[in-house]
Amino acid sequence: MVNLLTSFVRLLPNRVSGLINSRTLGVAAAFSAKVASAGLAFLFSVMLARLLGSTGTGVYFLALTIVSIGATIARMGLDNAVLRFASVANEQSDRPTLAALYRQGIGLVVIAGVGFSFLVWLTVPYLPLGGDRSDDLQAILPVMLFALVPTALILLQGEYFKAVGAPGMATIVQAVLLQALLVMGAIALYWLGDVTVHDIAFLYVTAAMVSVLLAGAIWSHHMPGLWRKPGRFDTRLLLRTSLPLLWVASMNLVMGWTDILVLGVWADSATVGVYGVATRIATLTAFILVAVNSVAAPRFAAMHAQEDHKGLERLAQRSAGWMLLAVLPIILLLLLSPEWILGFFGTDFVGGASLLRVLALGQLVNVAMGSVGYLLMMTGHERLMRNNIIFSALVNLVGNLLLVPTFGAMGAAVSTAFSLALMNLTSFILVKKKLGINTMGYFFRRADSCGSQ
Repeated sequence: MVNLLTSFVRLLPNRVSGLINSRTLGVAAAFSAKVASAGLAFLFSVMLARLLGSTGTGVYFLALTIVSIGATIARMGLDNAVLRFASVANEQSDRPTLAALYRQGIGLVVIAGVGFSFLVWLTVPYLPLGGDRSDDLQAILPVMLFALVPTALILLQGEYFKAVGAPGMATIVQAVLLQALLVMGAIALYWLGDVTVHDIAFLYVTAAMVSVLLAGAIWSHHMPGLWRKPGRFDTRLLLRTSLPLLWVASMNLVMGWTDILVLGVWADSATVGVYGVATRIATLTAFILVAVNSVAAPRFAAMHAQEDHKGLERLAQRSAGWMLLAVLPIILLLLLSPEWILGFFGTDFVGGASLLRVLALGQLVNVAMGSVGYLLMMTGHERLMRNNIIFSALVNLVGNLLLVPTFGAMGAAVSTAFSLALMNLTSFILVKKKLGINTMGYFFRRADSCGSQ
């Protein structure tokens, strides 16, 4: 798989490949780190299912959903905004601006995260979630809220690493550190025996706090003295850019977590647990998209600022082509042998095979369209992306509310897969209309090239 990504780098247009070849090690590191993260996430999901069963796993997923929503709101869209501005500042060797962006981003997220955590804590007793295990959810959620700010900061810190040309470290910070600590903690809990969902909640909080401290230490080593370097950046410009992106990020969460929340109201915890595992497996297929985006997104912003449209088009098309080729074997495995994969989690989860098939098809469309969302956000079309994802999220919400009461988890899977496909197809059309880029054009060019020989 690393060889595949290396081939992708070689096939980039000359100007782009010249810029990225100096970072080939970082590209390979980003891809390798994402593979490691996917493996660790899969392993932790298996251990979680084995330790808690489908019912306890469902309670944990519900609490994690609320924390994830809070962490996204706390970031206020700043992750994508700072990636855009910091990438340009780094390209221009403007360290004062980069330093100001770092301080402002971290400070704003901490303030927003603390405020939102307090708000959720006040409303915990009134949340109609958890079904037969609502008491357990009410007990662990106040604990899990301590992970909200660290979770938000971990993801924001990774965007700064992407902006300064360290995609491998970005992936390690955003995904590998936390997953590795969770796996090690789960192993320790297994040897202690009698693990409860409360133990897993404490484990998640501890792992999140340790991860954000390690991420800060790594950044200080990678960019020594940057924190103290004088510099200014227009906070109003930063927020004007980030707030539309907050809608994008928030609606992405609605897209990703509406199904779990609606199931939490209409279904029992065991059903939520089975569905949550199926979702986790299906979304692992997007690790290729995430790995490539960690390298491509900063280049999208820089190339757009340089008005290098030809290079932007070629990078977008070729990255889409290689991502689709890389993910197809995984999707085929999920479609043909879902029972075998779910069997690793226990017999309680094998019944989710049909759910996994449907969710995998939605992820196939997601990867096949390429980095269309980042293309819009990194080129000044964040409001179009916001409108697109709001509409798609509403479709998902309405679909879940209509289908889940009658069809249960399958209704949630169909609604989620359909709305995800709709969002990416709409983004594909917007990219083609606004930027004149057909991200699937790489395949047509290859076909034309073969036909002309």
